[in-house]
Amino acid sequence: MRKTKPLVEFDASPYAHAPTITVSTGITLARALVSACPSDAPSNVKKACKHLAATADAAEGDLLARNRALGAFTEEDSRALDNEADRAWGALRMRLQAMAMIAPEVTPKAARAAELEATLFPNGTGFLAAEYAEQSAAMGTLLRQVEEDELAKSLSAVAGPEFLAAVRRVQPRYEKMVSERLRRDAAVGQNLLETVRALQSAILNHAQKVIGTVEHDDPSTVDVVRAALRPIEAHREANGRAAAPSTESPDPAPAPAAPSK
Repeated sequence: MRKTKPLVEFDASPYAHAPTITVSTGITLARALVSACPSDAPSNVKKACKHLAATADAAEGDLLARNRALGAFTEEDSRALDNEADRAWGALRMRLQAMAMIAPEVTPKAARAAELEATLFPNGTGFLAAEYAEQSAAMGTLLRQVEEDELAKSLSAVAGPEFLAAVRRVQPRYEKMVSERLRRDAAVGQNLLETVRALQSAILNHAQKVIGTVEHDDPSTVDVVRAALRPIEAHREANGRAAAPSTESPDPAPAPAAPSK
């Protein structure tokens, strides 16, 4: 009696589900799979591989578009500009307060300074501690009041033209900074979930086509498939190491940071 060859065993279950990825790691994995694809693969595998490569390119384009939308203002730039605005408006108010402290009989500017300080800062300068967007709106409203109520001449005469010039100079740059931050925040929150899903679908489709080349009576085909799909295993192993708890003693918890804008 002729003996039949034992069937080739291959566990396809590790490839039955899409790997957990981000856009960046998905692009890397996709391109590793494209590189590992056998040059003599069947046409359906090559078609899936081509689709995977195109999906990775499209995902990279989505990521690039998001990164370009992040804006030019860094946190350091924002804080520096915010500090400049705080100092300019604080100086203007203090200048008015200082002038108002002089006896009215010494200079008529004292009474006018008190009037201007009460008009522009009835609630003080608490707006300088507000969020960037709120502070920008408050400063813009004050400058509009100065223009519409024709207070610029009096402010320059009482406080000195440099103080009004300082708050005027910082406002357009502050508004641009706020606009850039809002655009950046929108970009950071941009939904790239569909891009991730497209990558996962293309990776899974490619893996299934590759697995379909396993021949039940040819063990060498299993080796080819495992080599072609090795990037998926490597990706999962890397994720497993990243998720594993550390055995090292954690560093002491840092002191609470001061609240930022």
